[in-house]
Amino acid sequence: IETIAEPLRDRMEMIDMSGYVAEEKLAIATKYLLPQAMKDSGLSTEQIKVKDDALNILIRNYCRESGVRNLQKHIEKVVRKVAFKVVREEATFINVDGSNLSDFVGKPVFTHDRMYTTTPPGVVMGLAWTAMG
Repeated sequence: IETIAEPLRDRMEMIDMSGYVAEEKLAIATKYLLPQAMKDSGLSTEQIKVKDDALNILIRNYCRESGVRNLQKHIEKVVRKVAFKVVREEATFINVDGSNLSDFVGKPVFTHDRMYTTTPPGVVMGLAWTAMG
């Protein structure tokens, strides 16, 4: 922004683009990311069903960034693993929900919101701001 000439910068309006909230990420995942990943992998709705609770766990425990790029990568990873199982004829239909999500994407990256229920002496509480809130 510093490289823009001052007269032009005075006439510009700065628009701050914040990240997506969890509900928006869920809508983007169900309407766009999941169908695109299924299409790219050659899967149909008769072969895979990803429930909303699995997507919510994915958003909350694996993809906390403000955008959806990492969420897209995780969804593609799940769909690729399901496609592999279908091709190897291990299954004809796989229902991905909260109970078997870790079989496809591994252990959660984020497991706790709070480290301690009550803060012990010597531990400092901090405050940070991110685009997620």
